[in-house]
Amino acid sequence: TSTLKEVERSGWNTWNVSRDKRVESIPEHVYGAQQLAFAIYSEFDIDVDIFKVNSLLAYHETEEVDIGDLNPFSGVSAAQKAELGTIAVEKIVGNMKKKNLIKSLIDEFNERKTPEAQFAYLCDKMEADLMAKKYQNEGRFSFDKVSSRILNDKRVQKILSEGATTVADVFIEYDVPKYSKSKIFSELIQFLKDYK
Repeated sequence: TSTLKEVERSGWNTWNVSRDKRVESIPEHVYGAQQLAFAIYSEFDIDVDIFKVNSLLAYHETEEVDIGDLNPFSGVSAAQKAELGTIAVEKIVGNMKKKNLIKSLIDEFNERKTPEAQFAYLCDKMEADLMAKKYQNEGRFSFDKVSSRILNDKRVQKILSEGATTVADVFIEYDVPKYSKSKIFSELIQFLKDYK
């Protein structure tokens, strides 16, 4: 079986990121989200337990060892993903003495009820948006390679009709509503959208 450190972020396959260079792995994504969280925590003086945030981010992708990086365009409902994730986490950590601690961190992240989980979730999303911008700047995205499932999505069609000109524009704009409750993240995502 594979381990998490060997698994690429398979969600990029949905967007058909060019494979002329290596694609980000799950641990690179986790590390990037953790570093981003600390940078935002430092610069904006956010009132969270940053060590708890770090733990939430460390374990939140555990299920992906088994089920891959499912996203809204994977053809799996949120309820199905949650069920598959629970089964995968049990399979992966089920024999560990401290399995309940890991499961509780994953559940907290997924439920997004605590300030730490909400912050961790937004950092996780923003790290993916940063990667989308990076892949676009490297010329690794093109509309002719994006799946029809994405291009025919009603929200994507609306984003395109409002002037999105790159795949990264679509990817980032799709996530913009997730940041709407946070002034800091709303400003950061606007900066990323405008950054050339």
